[in-house]
Amino acid sequence: MATQGTTQTPIAHKRHLKTKSIILRIVIAAVVIGLLAWLGRYFGQYIPEVESWIKGLGIWGLIVFAILFLIITGLQAPESILAIAAGVVFGFAEGLALVIVVNIIGAILWFWIARKFLRGWVHRVLERHPKLEAIEQATAQEGFKLMVLMRLGPFSYGMLNFMLGASDVRFWPYAFALIGAIPGNIATVYFGNVASHVAKHAADSDDLSNPHFYIMIGGFVVTIIVVAIVAHVARRALKKYQAESTPPAQPA
Repeated sequence: MATQGTTQTPIAHKRHLKTKSIILRIVIAAVVIGLLAWLGRYFGQYIPEVESWIKGLGIWGLIVFAILFLIITGLQAPESILAIAAGVVFGFAEGLALVIVVNIIGAILWFWIARKFLRGWVHRVLERHPKLEAIEQATAQEGFKLMVLMRLGPFSYGMLNFMLGASDVRFWPYAFALIGAIPGNIATVYFGNVASHVAKHAADSDDLSNPHFYIMIGGFVVTIIVVAIVAHVARRALKKYQAESTPPAQPA
């Protein structure tokens, strides 16, 4: 007979893992913010100068950012790098609007490039990854709902643009499903904005009052928790679709 208190139900175990994941993300964010505060004492005073220089470029600064974002997405590099940079340079509101618009443009552009020119190459790649191929096949059947879950989950946006463009999904459900990328956009741009203010605060060059600064830090922690929960729910749903779409192994 099992000793009481030493076993967990599957549901309790999953909740435990989700709690550990959220705590881990908060700890990582705290470490990163602490590191930024320490480094900010040395370079934080220069951030306002960089911001002024970038904004002084006017429309050209936005165009250069958009081109870099499109290239990075097409090369399958983490687009979160530029999303964070947008939060640093342009601030939260303007940076988020810019990232969302450019992300939509890039998703549509690479969707059609994959559909017109890269279908064969993408399918050869998917054949080497049965799990992705199963999800891609399920997407053609489920459409909008599954595409939103993939944007909310752990997938690279660049990879999704290629994979879905090469599939049989219809364009308009694909385009509307881009709303699933918004929580991730909010988190990365917000992080960039927080990083900028933490560095400037450490160098006594920030324009935020202390209460405003700490409210912003608190808001970032809440954002991490919400995005972690959403991503966890999306991953669970994707695993379910994957399990239902993968054919059972044939006996030898």
